[in-house]
Amino acid sequence: MAKKVKQNTSKRRRKLDIWNKIAIVVLTCFLVGCISVFFILVNVINDPEGMRFSEDGLTTLSNSRIYDRDGNLMYEFGDEIREDVTYEQIPQNVIDAFLSIEDSRFFDHNGFDLPRFISAALTNLRTGDFSQGGSTLTMQMIDNAFTKNQEDKLLNTKGSISKLDQVKLKIQEIYLSLIAEQSIGKEEIFEYYVNRIWFGSGNNTRGIQKASQYFFGKDVSQLNLSEAAFLAGCINAPGQYNPLANMYDSEVDHLELAQERRNVTLQLMNQHGYISDNEYKLASSTDLSLALNYKEMTSTDPNEAFIDQAIAETISLTGQDPGIIPMDIYTTCNQAVQKQADEICAGNVVDFSRDEFDIGFSVIESETGEIIAVGPGRRYHTDAVKIDNSTDRKQPGSSMKPLLAYCSTFDLLGWSTEHAVNDKAKDYFHTGSNLNNSDGKYDGLMTLKRALGVSKNCPAAAAMVELVNEKGYDYWIDFCRKLGYSEDVCENFVEQYSIGGADMYASPIQQASAYTIFSNKGNRVNAHTVRKVIRRSDNQEVEGNTEEYELISEEAAFMMSYLLENVVTGGYQNLNEWLISPNYTAYGKSGTSDWGTDGLQYGIPAYTYKDEWSVGYTSEITIAVWSGFTAQYQKLGYYFSYAELMQGTAFQITHNLLDFCQDYYDYHDIEVPDGVSSYKGGYIKTEYLSKGDETNAKDESDEEKACKADGGEWDEESETCIKEEEEEPDTPEDPGTSTDPGTGTDPGTSTDPGTGTDPGTGTDPGTGTDPGTGGSSDQIGAMFLLDPRKFLLGIRNLIDIL
Repeated sequence: MAKKVKQNTSKRRRKLDIWNKIAIVVLTCFLVGCISVFFILVNVINDPEGMRFSEDGLTTLSNSRIYDRDGNLMYEFGDEIREDVTYEQIPQNVIDAFLSIEDSRFFDHNGFDLPRFISAALTNLRTGDFSQGGSTLTMQMIDNAFTKNQEDKLLNTKGSISKLDQVKLKIQEIYLSLIAEQSIGKEEIFEYYVNRIWFGSGNNTRGIQKASQYFFGKDVSQLNLSEAAFLAGCINAPGQYNPLANMYDSEVDHLELAQERRNVTLQLMNQHGYISDNEYKLASSTDLSLALNYKEMTSTDPNEAFIDQAIAETISLTGQDPGIIPMDIYTTCNQAVQKQADEICAGNVVDFSRDEFDIGFSVIESETGEIIAVGPGRRYHTDAVKIDNSTDRKQPGSSMKPLLAYCSTFDLLGWSTEHAVNDKAKDYFHTGSNLNNSDGKYDGLMTLKRALGVSKNCPAAAAMVELVNEKGYDYWIDFCRKLGYSEDVCENFVEQYSIGGADMYASPIQQASAYTIFSNKGNRVNAHTVRKVIRRSDNQEVEGNTEEYELISEEAAFMMSYLLENVVTGGYQNLNEWLISPNYTAYGKSGTSDWGTDGLQYGIPAYTYKDEWSVGYTSEITIAVWSGFTAQYQKLGYYFSYAELMQGTAFQITHNLLDFCQDYYDYHDIEVPDGVSSYKGGYIKTEYLSKGDETNAKDESDEEKACKADGGEWDEESETCIKEEEEEPDTPEDPGTSTDPGTGTDPGTSTDPGTGTDPGTGTDPGTGTDPGTGGSSDQIGAMFLLDPRKFLLGIRNLIDIL
């Protein structure tokens, strides 16, 4: 019996031992997990690259300063950026509106609202994303002062923000919020929050006082319930909820979105008991447009657009806002050139055909990638919603041909500058129809030099197809990245990009930056406005983004420049001749795009001209100029008339700036590299010299044979047929054969500059670029009945005299 009791006791002990062991294992795992989480949190919080709380990050004890390239002060942040208000100056309905939509338990938590955060976390787990942050108002203050800027820094360095990065940022944000609540009071937190957020107001202004003045023309203390609810609701998407954007963007009804968002805020105010049912109904039925009282703010600072770009770049580089954190920002701006750019935009240098006509341009130092001046357009100083045409993207037309179709042929295919290309009808892009040249004809065999000079589409398309076959699409996607184009453009690369078609879009800054490879030995340095930034609180220095990319060889860059100099001086009667100077050698290429049939919805005739580009450079600087009409006016039916196109506004601007910059740079001819050899009147890379360019067209030009057969004399230098001058014809040639501003045939009747190209007498839709390819229509046809070159130069001289 005793033995049996002993056995039962032994079994119970063994069971207890098992449970004890399980409990010990669980407890150990729990402790190890807690310790691991603790160390992970400590590691995240103390990340040397992470965020740090500082009251200096919330309040600016001194203003940031911006300097030009010579170290001269050009701008200091002041009251024009932000006008702070105290908690006592803010009306109760504004406070209630913000608390209702942002943080209803603001005065009850310690900076971190655990129930709200858990609810948001469960939602995130259920949906699989991190769109619900569960942030308190304190956390949003930290987000605006620190986190958003840290995200910009990560995007700038990594290109994207991973889920792990998002979690780490959220942990740091919670920690800084807890520290903030221990350091400053609730009223101060609310002040910091509403005084530093951006409401969509113009001129880089921050804070609720500036927003109240911008939208309603009144002090914050005078805001009514509807206005307060709108301001509280608009901050999570200021651009989308800006009702004033309707003046420039007809695609989206921003006013309607703003009113819907205001009503959401009012509903939450009613739900939390801040307003009654009657107050909700009255305020939500109010037409917000009747309350808007925007007063045009005019700036006279010629550096305004450059400063705005430098501020945006500084935020990207440092992860911090110079409107909040005191910094010294050293830029690349040449104030004299920037002032000239501003004078051009103001219409004091070049005449504009009409008030709605617009421009955008950039001036870049080729070797360093430094942006020395920008032209944002003609209305930047007054626009309620700023549109900077130097950064806004447009289709660049035939200015893409040197960059994609031709410059790499010298390295990859062994072409010479005298290479024979075949301008023939073919469906190069597999669209179901043959690609057209904009002069409406195919000229057969010709040299590469001439094909580029008269801007033929077909040879460029054929070259691009051959290059893609040689290297594959991934190579050219990466090539576009190295040229500096936007990621969405690069990812969508197709052969049509070679003539500026499909989804090929570029800004003047991007296009000028891409062209720097030709005068910088085949390399491109990232275009930038900021040399360095010094944070004044601890003298931490951040260098500008000067990353360098190698795209083509020095030899190929020279050979392309040789061809682009010929585009300017080769006698092709095109608008590039505006760039000719007796004092220096200029290189350049034009580009135009047409509407195809897309403009019919706006009352724009089919195949009329949409954009005109001029890209010009010397050995030292590169300039890209866009001219045309912004979307605001395009949707009202504005487009290029033939007379406007022939005025060559973009080319006049390029020429003026190249001349102006002579005072600051020593222009010289781009030198022939050692790896280039003379070859049949042109050049070839020495490594291909022994093989030669078997497709050289010098000995087999059909044009030359036809010229001589017709009694003409073939000019080797300009590759044109010279005949004895005939008597002036009584009537112009058939308008159906219109071509380039430069290449020759009469366009028929002139057009009214006020209404655009007459669809009945202007450019023949059958001869323009195939709408399926979205290509350029760079050939515009000239109205030169006698000597086209003399006529064009005479027009230029006349404009100079006037």
